[in-house]
Amino acid sequence: MPIIFQQQLSAGAKLALWEITEALSFFEQYEVEARSIAHPAVKKQHLAARVALLFLAPHFPLDKLINNAAGKPHLENKDWYISFSHTTDLAAAIFSPVQEVGIDVERVGERIFRVSYKFLSEQEKACLQLATQLNTLQESDAAAKWLTLCWSAKESLYKWKGMPGIDFIKDMKLISVEPANSQLLFEVSCYEKPIRVAYKCWDTYVLTWVHE
Repeated sequence: MPIIFQQQLSAGAKLALWEITEALSFFEQYEVEARSIAHPAVKKQHLAARVALLFLAPHFPLDKLINNAAGKPHLENKDWYISFSHTTDLAAAIFSPVQEVGIDVERVGERIFRVSYKFLSEQEKACLQLATQLNTLQESDAAAKWLTLCWSAKESLYKWKGMPGIDFIKDMKLISVEPANSQLLFEVSCYEKPIRVAYKCWDTYVLTWVHE
């Protein structure tokens, strides 16, 4: 199985990252519900994330999952907390028996420079530059990685919070970057204490997660 990263977290939480190298038929054999996804590539990504969860918890009742108004998957009885993410050839899953969770995987690319204003304020960009000692947040591999990491972290926070209508700048503010601990800290609306987002980076993609 192409699990390229997995981690046991606190309080029984686990996560896994799957590199999608298989054909769609491989994932279809698990008979996991894929809604009515017509596009084969998207369907494969969707299924891969759920098969990654089955790798972590083989008896997880995937057929009992429902989505709330924000698209957050959950079980009606709240026995487990789950989050999924996928991109072109990667799929990720995280679950916890006791805490809300969120996960996101993103490819690093130049597009992030054109959209950074949509999810980072000027104050947050200054915080990021100071912590990473970057002279600019434009046109470098390092800048692309850190900007993608911030975007991914906010995606994980959005999935963790699980509420519609969240503003990525107003409701989730980057306040600290801690490379030594592989984590970012955010002020999140309606929460008194900062929320930690853990991360792991590879050359061309990043993975972020929250379990609080």
